[in-house]
Order: sequence, then structure tokens, then C-alpha cells
Amino acid sequence: MSVAGSAARHAALLCTEAVPDAVRMSCVGDVVRIEVPEADFHIRLEAVSDAVTRLRFHVTFREDKPAGGTWWSSREIEVPAGPGSAPVGRALAAEIRRSRDTFTHAVSEAPPLVSTA
Repeated sequence: MSVAGSAARHAALLCTEAVPDAVRMSCVGDVVRIEVPEADFHIRLEAVSDAVTRLRFHVTFREDKPAGGTWWSSREIEVPAGPGSAPVGRALAAEIRRSRDTFTHAVSEAPPLVSTA
């Protein structure tokens, strides 16, 4: 784990609550990078003002099956708080959990692929 800058203020929360199964995590400057078994998260914390932080999520999801698919997702949310604040940490953790849950549900509900060859 690498830790520095405003993103570092969220490292402990992310490790213990949001992604305890992280394979790798880096919180450097205003960027959080997290690798979990099924995805890679790249999150940029941008101070819109003193009282608002924009979180830019770019996520690559990988299906854990032979010839499994790969999906990309981008999302922005704004949190009414500064980049190093507890509300931003909670928003990061909640969005990571939500993204992972959504992906897991979508993959488990998808019908099997049928070969037409």
C-alpha cells in the first residue's frame, strides 16, 4: 500500500470497511487506486470548492470465468465536503461497495452464452 496526500486520509477506512479483500491499494495525492479480485478502481478526488468534492470513478470489471468478459464503468458523484473529510471517505466506501454489488448481481443474473457455431 502507498499512502500520501489528501487521498491518504481515506486509506484506513477503505482497507477495513470498503475493500478488506484489496489485492493492491494506492492513495497518493488526489488519486485512489484499488485492485480487487474482480475489478480495478481508479478514483480521482477533485475539490470543486472548499465545500464540495467531485469523485471521478473509472472502474474495470473482469468476469471470473474462462473467456469471461470485461466491462468498463465511469461515474462522477459530488460530495458536499472537502477532499480529506469523513463524508468523502464514507461516499468512497459506499460507492465502491455499490459498484461491486451491482457488478456481482449483473454477472450472476446474466443468461449463459449459447454458441451458434
